[in-house]
Amino acid sequence: MRITKIAIFLALFLVLFLSVTLFADGEKEMQKTFGPKEEVRLKFALGDCRVEKSSDGQIHVHLVYSYEDGDIFEPKLEERARVLYLEEKFHGNNPRGYSRWTVAVPDNTEIDFNSGTGNLIISGSTAKIDGNTGTGDIEVDNAKGKFKVNSGTGDVDVHGSEGEFKLNSGTGRVKIENSKGNFNANSGTGDVEAHGLTIEFEGDFNSGTGDVEVSFPKGEDFDLTASSGTGDAVVDMQGNPIQGYFEFSAQARRGRIVSPVKFDKEEEYMEGDHRYLLKSFTKGKKSPRVYIKTGTGTAKLKE
Repeated sequence: MRITKIAIFLALFLVLFLSVTLFADGEKEMQKTFGPKEEVRLKFALGDCRVEKSSDGQIHVHLVYSYEDGDIFEPKLEERARVLYLEEKFHGNNPRGYSRWTVAVPDNTEIDFNSGTGNLIISGSTAKIDGNTGTGDIEVDNAKGKFKVNSGTGDVDVHGSEGEFKLNSGTGRVKIENSKGNFNANSGTGDVEAHGLTIEFEGDFNSGTGDVEVSFPKGEDFDLTASSGTGDAVVDMQGNPIQGYFEFSAQARRGRIVSPVKFDKEEEYMEGDHRYLLKSFTKGKKSPRVYIKTGTGTAKLKE
């Protein structure tokens, strides 16, 4: 009998402890379902967002947050004929807490995302994405569609995806792996990496001051550019045969050009106040066309 009373007491204590913990944590949630829309527009001050594929053709919104209700944080969900608007409103200064949105959408829904500091994850969906964040990271994982994404200071990562990609970070790293399509990837000061790609028509990878490294992609008649203003620009053949047109450029006095194949043509040209070297060769066939460029770093083709 005594053991039973102790067990009951411990059970009640555990329930009370969990209740107090959940209450103290202050986490709240909201779930709503909407019919399909042509577009979902998300305007968040601070929130993170995960966009994923809906399993039933409806739009499902799941919000978890820890801000105070009413006076500080107000989530707004507004439905119109073709657009669903999701927005964060804050009343007061210096809000403390977090908000995490998960939005499941049917295929081919347009997504317009803006957040001051939040992260954006696009996973498993087929969509047209226009995403911007000031300081958050952006990730595209196992998705298809058109992706135009930008982060001021965060990293941009793409994995196992397919489509048209326009990727940009002001100071973060941009990395693309095991993906197919056409690519325009840029970073102001961060590194740019691309590995395991299939390029359909064009791949353009650039950094202002970071290094650029591209593993030679699969594909046929495409243009590939690896370019850095002051860092190294490297195309790695990874043992694949060197075939196509290859062109290198670097500042004559401060840059370097490295190639395992002798050049067919070498010349110099002026760009602004700087003299540049331009060297090229064609081997086997005229395509793909590969351009490796740097200002003061090294433009290099690796075997």
